[in-house]
Amino acid sequence: MKNGILKLKEYGNKNKKKKMKGKIKHLDFYVRETLSNLERWKYPRIEIEKDDKNLFLGSGNAGSVAKIFAEKFNGVALDASSYKMFLERSIKRDFASIYIINASGGKDGYNMAKYIEEMNLRSNLITCNKDAPAKEFVDKISLIPALKEPPTYNVSTYSSMIYWLFRENVSEIKELIDKLKIPDLRRYKYIFFLAADKFQNIAEMTSEKIAETLEGIGSNSDGFTNAFHGILRQPNKDRLIFCLNQKCPLKDRENIYELNTNSYLGLLLGTYYVIGKNQTDRDTENLLKNYQETAKALDWKIKKIF
Repeated sequence: MKNGILKLKEYGNKNKKKKMKGKIKHLDFYVRETLSNLERWKYPRIEIEKDDKNLFLGSGNAGSVAKIFAEKFNGVALDASSYKMFLERSIKRDFASIYIINASGGKDGYNMAKYIEEMNLRSNLITCNKDAPAKEFVDKISLIPALKEPPTYNVSTYSSMIYWLFRENVSEIKELIDKLKIPDLRRYKYIFFLAADKFQNIAEMTSEKIAETLEGIGSNSDGFTNAFHGILRQPNKDRLIFCLNQKCPLKDRENIYELNTNSYLGLLLGTYYVIGKNQTDRDTENLLKNYQETAKALDWKIKKIF
């Protein structure tokens, strides 16, 4: 099976991208721009010792990246819903380090940093924003390079963090994307990302990106081992199983798309590229409108939306 080849009939991209007429560009544009810059950017020196008592905090996509940090450096990853409960019930609180992963250094990152200081603990911030609102509460800021992007896109932000972690081959990722055959995601009501266990955190990010970016399509994800405990028991003709470096044994009854590469960044950007090729101007309009409403409702600390 070659990358991006579909096990379905009559495939092709029926959602050819429209010109944006001065509006926000689609996700695939930022994938290309990110790949053009990853190797050129200068990255900070971040000294993180491997320790089972490390804490990595993040929300949304940053929560998934926090898990990847924890896998590389050991420790525990916490998200916006779990960090307060974890810290409150911790007895010794003798953590080796606390790192907040947050592209903007605002929103949940601000709240996390403030709360940690109130707990008389010390934290560090890994961010892409030199003016991060959370900086007043942390000991050290590590500034990761990134492009200026629309809200929720976060293509370059978390890609550059993953590139910093693993230094994967950018040329191979470009070649992978050049050869992709783009599925028409609008044919489905639901997309399930089935990942090799190693890449389940990437699957979380791609599932969330569907929900953020494409109107009317549901999504979910899991690693292969856990997924087959029950999630895929029932056939579903309206579902696409989007496989991330993982063969699916249900090919005779299910709609399958395979993206095969043993690369965190390749799977992430390859999938984002596919999503972007299915994105419409209406999707981007929804995104901006809903982001503004959410920011106001949750009183996020952000200086400018886009």
